[in-house]
Amino acid sequence: MIGENIPSEDQQAFNRLLIHLLEELNLPYAIGGSIAAMRYSETRYTRDIDIMFQTDRAGLAQLIESVEALQVYIDPLETVLEYNLPGKLPVSIVDGGTGLKADLYVAQGGGLDLSAMSRRRQLSLYKDPPMDAWFLAPENVILYKLDYFKQSDGASQKHPIDIAKMLAVVGDELDLPYLEHWAAELGVLELWGALWDEFHRPPQIIRAKL
Repeated sequence: MIGENIPSEDQQAFNRLLIHLLEELNLPYAIGGSIAAMRYSETRYTRDIDIMFQTDRAGLAQLIESVEALQVYIDPLETVLEYNLPGKLPVSIVDGGTGLKADLYVAQGGGLDLSAMSRRRQLSLYKDPPMDAWFLAPENVILYKLDYFKQSDGASQKHPIDIAKMLAVVGDELDLPYLEHWAAELGVLELWGALWDEFHRPPQIIRAKL
C-alpha cells in the first residue's frame, strides 16, 4: 500500500519540500487533516499531509509545473480544472519512488474555506531543524473532520476519534459560537453536540464494595 513502511525522516523531508514550494510561489496555505489534529492533541506518526491553499488558475498551473519539475506526480491541470475543482476533490501529489503522498485542497467560494483560511495560525511544525508552518485553527480542523465523517456516512471513525483527542487538550480554548454556527451550516450540529457532551460528561465514580 502507498505510504506504508516509509521512514519518518523521508516523510518529513517530503512535507518540508511541499511547504517550501508553496511559500516560494506565495500561495497562502494551511495544514489540516491528521497532522493538524495531532498538533492540537497528541504526537503520533502520520504518513500523509493534507494542505488547503488559495490560488487562481495561473497560480495553480505554476504549482503543477513546479511539482512536475521535481519528477513527482501531480494531477494534470486539465484534470484538476475539469474534475477535481467541480467535485471538491483534492489535488493529488505522489512520489512514485518512495510512495510519499499529499492531498492539496483548493480553498473555494466564500463559505467555510474562506473563513478557515482567514483564521489560520503559524505554529512550529518540526524542531530539528526548526520549521514553522501555517495550520488551520483547531475549530476548523474539527469542522472539516465532522464534515468528512458525515460524507463517509459514519464509516470513517478516525475523524470523531481525532476530535475527541483534540477536545481533551484544547477543548476549553475553543470558540464555541463559531463552531456551532458552522456545524449548523454543514449539517453536523447534532454530531458536534454529542462529541461536546461526551467531553464534558463527568467521569464515573466507581464505589468500592465494603
